[in-house]
Amino acid sequence: MEKSLNHDKWNKLLPYETDAPEKVFADIKKNIAFSVQQKDLTRGLKFWSDQLSTFIKIYGYQVPIPDMVTLVKLYYSLVVQEDINIPVVGCAGRAFTLLLGRQKAKKMIAREDLVLDWRPLYKTFKEIFHGKDRVYNLKVGYPQLESVIRHVVGHARDYFSEESTGEMLAEWEPLLCPPDSMCHRGTTYLSCFLPVTVSPNKGFRLWLDMVLGLVKSTAIAGSGHKKSPFQSFGALLRRVAKFNVGQIDWTPHIPWVFNVLLLDFNLPVGESHTFAGLPTGGSSLFSSKIELVVWMLGGDSTDLVLEHLEILTKTYISYIHPSNKGKWTMKLVGFVNIICETFLKRVEMEQLEQGNWLRKVPESHQLDQNTIDRFVKIMLPSVKLVMFNVLYSSNGLQHDFHCLVRLAPHIVLPDFTDHAYQSIESLVEPQRVTTALCSFAVSLRAMCLHEPSRQHVVPILQTLLPTISSNDLNKSWIALLAFSFAFTMIPVVDCSHLVDQPGKKRKELERVWRSTAQFKDMVAVFLDKLFSLIEVSAMEDTGNLNSVSHKNRTSKTLKASSIPDYLAEGSIYMSFDSLVRNSSDDIRELILDKMFRYITTTTMEVKIAGKTMGDALSNLSNIYTERTLKKFLPHLTRECAMLLEEESESGETSQELLWNFTMFRSLLRGRGDLFLPYLPEIQTLLEATLQHHNSRQLVTIAVKAVSDLLHLLLKVKPTDCQSCQVPYTDRTFDFTSTWGLGMEIEDVKIDWYLPGEKEYPAMLGIIERFGVSSINKLRQFVADKNTCKEQFHVQLKVLRAVTKTAGHMMPMLGRDSEVMVPKYGGKEVDESVRVPIVNLDLQTGLECQSDLLTNFRERAADTVKVVYEYQASNMADDVKSAEMLCLLLEDVLTYKGYDNQKMKKEHTKYKSVKQLLDNRLLGSKKQLRMVVIHRLLLQQQYRQHAQLFTPYTKSHHNYTQCLVDMSLSKYTAVRKTAQHCLKKCLSVMLNSRWFFIPQITKFLEPREEISHEELKGAIFCLRLPRITAYFAPQPMLLCQVMPALCAAQHSEKDSIINSIEHLTDNVIDEYRTCSFNTAVSGEAVSYAEQLAGKMSPDLIRAGQDIAQLKDQLNRESFDLCIERLLEILKSDKTTWRFLDLTVDVVRTMVQREMKFSEDLVSTFLYFLTHDSIGLRMISFRVVGYIMYLQRRAYQDTLLDPSTFPADGAGSLVGERPSNMWLQYREKDLPDTEEKYNKCIFVDKPHTGYNKWAEQVRVCIEIDRDLDNEDRFSPIDKIIVSRFKDESFVSRFVELYSLEDNKGAEKVDIIRRHFYRDLFRNYGWSLFKLFLPKVEEFVEGKVESQHRFAAELLSSVTRGSKHWPFKDIELMWETILPLIMKAMIHVSAETINLWAVCISSIVEDRDPRRFSRLVTMATEEFLSGRTIFHDTSNLFLLETIVAQFEWKYAEGLHKLMDKIIANLNNSYKNVRDKIGHMIERCTAHDHVMFNCRPTINPRKADFMAKVMPLLSSLDETLFGADWVLVNKMSINDDNDAIKVVKTVISWLLYSHAHLVPSVFPFLSYIIALEPSEADPDLKNMCTRALSVLSRESLTESSLGPAVAAVKRVVYNSEERAVGSTWKAKCTALVYLQVVTFSNLYIIRALPEVVAEIKSLLFSCLSSPHVEVRQVAGQTIGGLMKTDLFRDNEDILLQLKEMALTKLPPGTKPSQTDTREIWERHGGVKSLCALVECYPYSIPSWMPGIIVFLAQFTRRGNVMISNEVKKCMSNFKRTHLDSWEEHKTLFSEDQLSVLQDLLVSPNYYA
Repeated sequence: MEKSLNHDKWNKLLPYETDAPEKVFADIKKNIAFSVQQKDLTRGLKFWSDQLSTFIKIYGYQVPIPDMVTLVKLYYSLVVQEDINIPVVGCAGRAFTLLLGRQKAKKMIAREDLVLDWRPLYKTFKEIFHGKDRVYNLKVGYPQLESVIRHVVGHARDYFSEESTGEMLAEWEPLLCPPDSMCHRGTTYLSCFLPVTVSPNKGFRLWLDMVLGLVKSTAIAGSGHKKSPFQSFGALLRRVAKFNVGQIDWTPHIPWVFNVLLLDFNLPVGESHTFAGLPTGGSSLFSSKIELVVWMLGGDSTDLVLEHLEILTKTYISYIHPSNKGKWTMKLVGFVNIICETFLKRVEMEQLEQGNWLRKVPESHQLDQNTIDRFVKIMLPSVKLVMFNVLYSSNGLQHDFHCLVRLAPHIVLPDFTDHAYQSIESLVEPQRVTTALCSFAVSLRAMCLHEPSRQHVVPILQTLLPTISSNDLNKSWIALLAFSFAFTMIPVVDCSHLVDQPGKKRKELERVWRSTAQFKDMVAVFLDKLFSLIEVSAMEDTGNLNSVSHKNRTSKTLKASSIPDYLAEGSIYMSFDSLVRNSSDDIRELILDKMFRYITTTTMEVKIAGKTMGDALSNLSNIYTERTLKKFLPHLTRECAMLLEEESESGETSQELLWNFTMFRSLLRGRGDLFLPYLPEIQTLLEATLQHHNSRQLVTIAVKAVSDLLHLLLKVKPTDCQSCQVPYTDRTFDFTSTWGLGMEIEDVKIDWYLPGEKEYPAMLGIIERFGVSSINKLRQFVADKNTCKEQFHVQLKVLRAVTKTAGHMMPMLGRDSEVMVPKYGGKEVDESVRVPIVNLDLQTGLECQSDLLTNFRERAADTVKVVYEYQASNMADDVKSAEMLCLLLEDVLTYKGYDNQKMKKEHTKYKSVKQLLDNRLLGSKKQLRMVVIHRLLLQQQYRQHAQLFTPYTKSHHNYTQCLVDMSLSKYTAVRKTAQHCLKKCLSVMLNSRWFFIPQITKFLEPREEISHEELKGAIFCLRLPRITAYFAPQPMLLCQVMPALCAAQHSEKDSIINSIEHLTDNVIDEYRTCSFNTAVSGEAVSYAEQLAGKMSPDLIRAGQDIAQLKDQLNRESFDLCIERLLEILKSDKTTWRFLDLTVDVVRTMVQREMKFSEDLVSTFLYFLTHDSIGLRMISFRVVGYIMYLQRRAYQDTLLDPSTFPADGAGSLVGERPSNMWLQYREKDLPDTEEKYNKCIFVDKPHTGYNKWAEQVRVCIEIDRDLDNEDRFSPIDKIIVSRFKDESFVSRFVELYSLEDNKGAEKVDIIRRHFYRDLFRNYGWSLFKLFLPKVEEFVEGKVESQHRFAAELLSSVTRGSKHWPFKDIELMWETILPLIMKAMIHVSAETINLWAVCISSIVEDRDPRRFSRLVTMATEEFLSGRTIFHDTSNLFLLETIVAQFEWKYAEGLHKLMDKIIANLNNSYKNVRDKIGHMIERCTAHDHVMFNCRPTINPRKADFMAKVMPLLSSLDETLFGADWVLVNKMSINDDNDAIKVVKTVISWLLYSHAHLVPSVFPFLSYIIALEPSEADPDLKNMCTRALSVLSRESLTESSLGPAVAAVKRVVYNSEERAVGSTWKAKCTALVYLQVVTFSNLYIIRALPEVVAEIKSLLFSCLSSPHVEVRQVAGQTIGGLMKTDLFRDNEDILLQLKEMALTKLPPGTKPSQTDTREIWERHGGVKSLCALVECYPYSIPSWMPGIIVFLAQFTRRGNVMISNEVKKCMSNFKRTHLDSWEEHKTLFSEDQLSVLQDLLVSPNYYA
């Protein structure tokens, strides 16, 4: 075999010779290739693609690399072919993802081997995500189709060509126009498609600076408040950092990344709630930013990243404490989780995947151990707080802690073991105990491998024993899980004798050896705890302790659960199983003795306690089989036989018998050969028990025992399951050295038990004795016409048990019967020429040739049919018998010895345990031996599961008819069971549903002989998930089902009606848009031929003929189905409910490829004016879609950008010479027909703003033949004739002008598209019929009528794009007066409707088309009629300006002149709208990366004109005499105040405003915020500061921001005496928040830091105590973030201030001297610094606390109270952890602290 992607590691460990993967794969690839060549895509390709998935699951990527590459290309070509076939795209996309979705596949397939073209995939992506057919939401795709395509793009982009990056940029850069919606589409394309693994010079270096610039600029412009079009670039940056470590210098961008992260946390700042908790909007790509932090590590940037990360953790550490919770908590927890997991993945990648060409990390940028240790030390405090948070600690068994333990056990484990004992023994904090248990469970393997921590393993396990208690089940589950993990990796062997051996030993090793002497005592106590749990479960109905169901677990238990359910459910089973498997023989003997003593002396109920104890005994028997049988079996068989004999006389069944028989059944586990001596005794007891019909429970246990007996004789199992390959009897070996050690999979040696010639005769004897006997008894039962239900039920149970257990040994039914082949259109199809549909032929290690096994299924099936016929005629009311017959028949027909659901559950359990116990850093392939054994058992199940399908033969059809009949039974329970069994049978038997569906459909017909129950049963059969999903996408079957279903109106029962509605909904959900032409591209065919050679031309032709026949029949069936449904719609007998259903079905089936008949169009035109709202809405979509498809195709014109004016030097983004011809200029407007016809309209706003595309495509063709009806198609003529009918139009207007939603009318986009398509296709003439009603509506006051008029007027303008000039002129002459009238009669309820109308008129249209509309709107600017009229006109003008975007510069400048003249408008509403208009006018003055200065209005120019208008406020607000501010008149009579309010309205509405020129105005906001004279002004100032303080600022803006604060705080003499003290407090709070919001940016600017520091310290000596308090709090908070970098010097400076010498004679109550102000400022700052650490004790804090203590007993009262308050808070916040924190204080410091915190006592 050629070189393949990996080796077959698991199959080689199985005990039998497995099939060669080369042979299996050869069959798969041949059939895939032949399916493509025959165009057998929905059948052959889908089936063999699923088989490929099965092959990879079993054999891994045992595929030759050339074949792998060819397969990838084949599936890729099927995904991207031009004719999109939705089912094929879904199938091929999933297969493509399967092949390239694993790193091991990509690791071996280099770019040289595989190059994929990105353009076809882009076309497919664009069609699926942004296709025009989505307009009316009628195209139906695969439910997860979008996800499939995204995955295909994600895996394919690694193999795009080297030139692809430049090609993509040329294609999509022109879309990047931030104001336009197309920008989102452009960024989506770039972030999804751009490859990051090509060579840097042809890859990311072409776009990285642009992307970083765009993301930064929009973030600075306030994109946190709005969804930025560049947010999706976050994932792109994360990808490029991940795959190009060491190629990019991230140093300049690190402060910005951390600043954005800090803002995303949305943390409240300071004690003041003025600006606390303000919304920042957050980013949907939060995780990408966190991952980016990890991938930026390496090289010179490592120290800077870790420094910033440490500051970040110090900043949020108090917020993540369990005592604090808020909307920020989940984000902080998510941050900790993601960053720990990503860091671990990177370390694993660097250490284990260096051979991967996708992930080449230079040695200089790899993370060394020092970096790892530093990261762990930084994150450990955060992880510990998350662990102990009661709300968020249940995150997958302490996943964060698990990551850190694997990264640096030498750091994490000593700290953990120090606290583990105390936490586990805690009685008052159950959450602390649970957290410690979880942490111990996930860190157990690391403790075993870390020598200093290994000595604590057994003592901690001893400490865990008391936590196993029925009083707290959640805690018990976790403790048992911890024991399970411990017993999995620790041999339970006493090694204490090694202490006495000679040789040099370490003390730690001796402690470990001595601790193993406690194993016996620990196991004894552990068993007692388990027995106690079981006893409690027997007394209380707490649910099965070994299988805790969701119903039995209380909501409280579920809420508190810290482990996954699938682990909690098996905690007892897992712990006991691990213990027995990994124990020495002396421990097993101890277990055996205690189990025997307990079981033989105890009797409990068997439903809960019996099952749990039985599971434990089963584990013991399974592993320690020989000794367990010898001890238990004689006793239990003797007791059961004696009790059976006694109770056969009394006729009662005792609890003792049930208990003993349950234990007897539990023994039937283990190696089958060890049971052979006991078989006669066991079979005799079972036969005697099965005759005990008085107890159903006992019989049920006996039947299960028969199944278990067969199972143990036929199961392939390992006999050696311990964690170490060294025998536990070897006393010279140190088993403690193997604790937690993994093994290479190739080195694992396992002894297997493989049933053979000794077991097969015994197995056949059991089948003969019980199975054949049951068949004979059932036939005798029928022959004797017996009616004893109990005996009947027993034999059915026994037969089912035998069939189900030995099913994998029996050939499937019908192997000699004729296979049933579907007939297409009544024509026989030769299946022999098509690709075969067969199972993979895989060995399972079990094979027994016997006539008994060969014929057993057929004999059983014949018996079931005979018994069913007898039961149906003589015992029809025996519902239980019928249900048992259904289940038995299902097993006979389909069961092959495996349970799919159980296998999935085992797989999930294995993956979870492996994830918790695995540590890839120890070696990627090193796994615990017991985990390897578990995986091998799953491998055996996978191989059995591959034998999944069986052909549908006449025998199957014959027997399945019984299930069909029972599915239509009059008994509900029988129907449900039969339908469930039928679903399983039909999903396994190939082509069975093709014959079943028509058979069931007949029962939908309105015939008298069909009962209500049969009708209901038929509907529920069709509702079965796999049935509906089968026929819904197939027109040939859909044509039979849906007309019959929609005509099934002969029952008015609610249950029937509801069932039909649900079935219809299911069909609509499963329906796929059909493709009537199964096309396969030539490229795909060539790859198929390359993969497996070319088929015979005759076979290809025959297969393609079948595909062509299916396509033809699908189209015919589709048309026939539509025709039949239309007949139902036109029938007078169709009720309203079925009318709705039928219309909904037809609407779903409408698609582009179908033939639209005149009958269909007429029918839906009729329903447009139907009384039913639902019918009208659906008809609107259908008729609109038809008109959309009937639109005329206009010829595009291609413009060559090279002919445009040259741009010269400079950026190619923004307004520039080459795009100035697109600007709206009054002198160049096309106001005559000649100019209009010559004008080149470019409607897409993004066109030309960024780089020009290679060719600019515009559509400017004018339809001069619009009114010529001779060119109309028959469908067009029907539509036109209908809309020229005055009565129809009158009724249409009446209905669609009715109220949709009372008080909440909205313009509907579907209606707008409908009207647009109507007028675009058929011209102005149709609008004339609507005109009288529109004129009437705009003059009225009815909201719904205004909505109708707005929709119609906006749509007619949208549809006029290709009209001739005369029609357009006529249109504007008509609708402009209507809009004017509407504005006169507009109301608060209708203004939004007209705003949407005006916006849709000009949306995505060249502004030059709307000169008359613009003129009308600007002429009405503040006309002064009424306040509402002015605000309404401003609102409408704003919508127009917003849609014109950057092309209306001339008009915007004129508007700004008018706006500036009206800034002092007297009315608040008008001022608010003017503020909105300012934002619209200056919106294009943004800081977009590499953008030219705009010619549109600029904020700096606007502010330059505004600031002189505020000069009258300067002296009042910033003068030396700050008292004047209280005397000034602040109201709306002051023009300057009005201007301030207008500008604030602009700032509140705008989120792209913080250019440096804005900040001089900030000082006015701060100074006016304390004003009480004008509450509205105060509120506006507060809101403005709230927004401004949370903005991310540029470096150039930070200086002006600080200067604005200084202007408020200082006067001209630079002394802190300017403005009011309230304004100063406001200024300091703003400074506090803005500094926090830009923390990392400011840290990089030493001059700004110095200014802030100087400002704050000057405020510490303010004469106002409130100012000093805010300044002190700010200093304390910023010192915590290490902003000043010289905290030690600041502490000394604050101490000096606190020790300022007071003047002689100063009184304790005095507060009016500078010395007291300075002393109070220093003390307050130190107190604030202490309060910044409410839950921790930094090294400097004890000294500061002792220093502050001196101010409590003497000196100033104000200062003393400040310190006492601080100490009170300190005591409260540190109380919970005081035992730990007090160790950081010296004895002298503790003494001082004690005196300080304890109040004086009178008796002291």
